[in-house]
Amino acid sequence: MQQSGRLVFRISDLVRQGMSPDQIQKLKREGSYSAVRHGAVVEGPLAKDLRSRQIELIQATLPALSKAPGVLTHTSAVALLGLPMTNRGAEQVWLNRPRGSSKHRRPQIITRACALEPDEIMRIGSYLVTSPERTAVDMAREFDFPTGVMIADAVLRGSGSVERMQELLRRAPRRRGNVMAQAVAAFADGRSESPGESLMRAQLELHQCPAPDLQVGICTPLGEFVARCDFGWPNQRVVGEYDGPQKYGRLLKPGQTVSDVVVHEKEREANIRDQGWEIIRFCRADLRNPVAAAARLIRLLDSRSPQRRGA
Repeated sequence: MQQSGRLVFRISDLVRQGMSPDQIQKLKREGSYSAVRHGAVVEGPLAKDLRSRQIELIQATLPALSKAPGVLTHTSAVALLGLPMTNRGAEQVWLNRPRGSSKHRRPQIITRACALEPDEIMRIGSYLVTSPERTAVDMAREFDFPTGVMIADAVLRGSGSVERMQELLRRAPRRRGNVMAQAVAAFADGRSESPGESLMRAQLELHQCPAPDLQVGICTPLGEFVARCDFGWPNQRVVGEYDGPQKYGRLLKPGQTVSDVVVHEKEREANIRDQGWEIIRFCRADLRNPVAAAARLIRLLDSRSPQRRGA
């Protein structure tokens, strides 16, 4: 189970333990406590990362509910399942209750009431959450194509399956958002190795770029391995790499500096070009401006088309 690492305290419990409301307010003003939501605090400042914030919000919210809490879904399930976090829906706890229960959408909790089969639910610690495939389907139904692809790719990198997602969609053929979820299930690919790669691939698809192959290996004419790249368009002999903000840190080996890694990456890139391939790089800025990124890729692919190369 994913955990925030900090305890959430109900203010009512602190009062029962002997603290006065004035003392609690003073500690909040001093920064010793921070409000997770009305009636609940954590020690120190609010967590900066989305997963911890969501888990602490769950811990603060569920004990305050008057009835059995139900099943955590959407972004709440994403946080507990350890799937890539998104800011979509991260400010609310997402909860499903049995049909016939009241539904509401409030600033910090969204409750729904729809049927869940037993095989769509699992237990993580003390919580019931939707299964990975059901969570991926729900996220795709609720949010956009890139968010759905990011979650679905991560589920497939684990033990999930496209067939299972498609089966869940067939169970509720009239559910709002099914068209988006079907598109996500058809496009998802567990070979995508990071959330950034998934988001970039989805954005390129939305902007009419040719779909790439994934994890493309490049070898010399003698079969010697040169590199493996995130994306590839073999007909144009183009490969693509997504450079996330932590990429060079992940590539560091004992005794290496970031400069060593940068030099190694430049050598790797030169070796790729020596085999007759061109490389295009994407980064977080391209996710913010996918139109420009797609145009850049399309220009490169057009310039490298077999017809142009043979001219």
